[in-house]
Amino acid sequence: MGQWNIICNGVCCYGRPKAAFVAKSMGVSAGARHTVMEMLMESGETEGLFRLIDAENGVAGLEARWGDDELERVFEAVYSKRLRNRREKLPEEARFFLAPIFELDHREIHVDSLPFLIYAMVRNQRCRTALKEATDREADRCYEAYRESDLREAAFFCWFLQEDRELARNAAGLLLLARRQAEGERCRALMEILNLGYKPLRNQIKKLNAFSGDNFSAALVDNSDMAENLSRMMVQMAIAEDLGIPVLHDYLFYIVLQMLLIYEEEMMSPPAGPACTREGERCYRKLQKENPHLESYHASFYLAGSEIMERGKAGAHGEAGARGKAGAHGEAGNAMGVWEAGNAMGRGETDKTASAPASPLPGGKWGIASPPEPMELLFLHYRLHPRMLAGIRLERRECEQIFSLFGSLSEEEYESILLAATLCKYIEQLHRRCEENQLEELRCRSRQIEERERQLVLRQEQLAQRERLIAGQREALERLAGDQTQKIQKLENALRELVERHEKEKEELASLRSFAYQLRAGQEEELPAHGREKLEGLRIEKSLVIGGHSNWQKKMRCHFPNSQFLACDNRNFDPSILRNKRYIIFNTDILKHASYNRIMAERKKGQKILYVHGNNVERCLGELAGQL
Repeated sequence: MGQWNIICNGVCCYGRPKAAFVAKSMGVSAGARHTVMEMLMESGETEGLFRLIDAENGVAGLEARWGDDELERVFEAVYSKRLRNRREKLPEEARFFLAPIFELDHREIHVDSLPFLIYAMVRNQRCRTALKEATDREADRCYEAYRESDLREAAFFCWFLQEDRELARNAAGLLLLARRQAEGERCRALMEILNLGYKPLRNQIKKLNAFSGDNFSAALVDNSDMAENLSRMMVQMAIAEDLGIPVLHDYLFYIVLQMLLIYEEEMMSPPAGPACTREGERCYRKLQKENPHLESYHASFYLAGSEIMERGKAGAHGEAGARGKAGAHGEAGNAMGVWEAGNAMGRGETDKTASAPASPLPGGKWGIASPPEPMELLFLHYRLHPRMLAGIRLERRECEQIFSLFGSLSEEEYESILLAATLCKYIEQLHRRCEENQLEELRCRSRQIEERERQLVLRQEQLAQRERLIAGQREALERLAGDQTQKIQKLENALRELVERHEKEKEELASLRSFAYQLRAGQEEELPAHGREKLEGLRIEKSLVIGGHSNWQKKMRCHFPNSQFLACDNRNFDPSILRNKRYIIFNTDILKHASYNRIMAERKKGQKILYVHGNNVERCLGELAGQL
């Protein structure tokens, strides 16, 4: 377990409550231990649970050294079947005491300490003072951490008064910031706040060698707030961890974990109102049929009576101005009579001429001018009046929810509960306004607006810089386009000149071919004297002739007896044939590229390459003479 594990993560363990239950049962007294042993022997499930030893006086004995696995075997042999058969018949307290056995056994248990530590600090006066000093120094960061978390929807913030909610939110933010660091000054500061507020608990734990479930009783206080007691127990475990004192996982520990899990779910779940049931809708419709005077806006009697009296006063004055002092008739005169009779009763007058109306106001009660009701007196004691709730209207769905919760109600019960519901709705509106207008929320909104403005200004600067960059790139591309256009024009002019020159050369080539054909049509010209000398030297030298038709090669052998001839399609020749060859002659009319490439790769330095084409031997000799 880490030094700040309780603060940063909560309580994490692997549940083995069955073993803890057996250990607790056997540790109650010697009689209980003896009873467990008897039941174990009767079950016959004793294999591997006992070991035979020799005592000092020579008498053999049985030794039992049980770990968690052996204790669970004892539970299955002694308790399991009995508890399954009798669980439903046990009282509710006993079933709760046995709940960890069935719900936490062999399960990874995790209880978040955050809501309990917040509750413990806010409910302790010394912790409140120290916590306020700690959060005032970084209130903005604490509130920001709280707003970014999922705690905004947690239900347990509704457990605090409005003046305490701000401190609870800051405490939540401080804990969240400490959890982000996991180690550091904030964890130590939180531990010092807890030590300051719960110093008596720390002094008690400091004397222990190990913290067991029995020590949780020191956290109980004389009140009915179980959430506060459980929060003090979480503080006890945090203090024990800080002091390096191990926490024993006995059965009372698992009972406390069970209660912590129940309250954690209640604290962290979003608050939800009651759902409307068909029974609630039916009860409300029934009350409407029995009391047709119920207002359509579902207000309580105290508000309905006030509003009707106000309408009566306005109607009475209007009629008096129209008809004079002869008297008012109808509903306005009736309401005015109620008002005057109520005033006379309030002054203690007994004027018998002032008569009360025959029909009372809704609910069989008088209006505001009648003697004050106890509920109105209660409001007045706190300098309030039911008239202030005249603008609060409950919806039909909310009234049906009341009947879904309370079942069938009489008219008097419904009026009181409806007034309480109206007060709750009014208080909820006040809380919402306070939270919307609280200083931290306004600061946070201001920071968000400033951050948004800063981001917009930065984005504007980036866009302006990007615009300047794009404009510069555009100018550079325009200049480049102009240069390329000039180059294209120059290349087009050069291409046009090349095309014209090519056309002229084609014409000249055609003329030369025609002239050459005319020359070949006549008698073959004889080789000059120096040409014949060169060919005579070529006949004497060793040469390699490659390519050409086989008939052409046969005719060429007569002229070059010392030369070696190679077919054009011979790719697997021995490279040694190139040795001692001064000339290499290629006939390009019939020649394989592979043979040509291989010979060019294998030829030696100093070997001269000669090229001929065609099958006319005399012309080939002339070409060789020309190249020599």
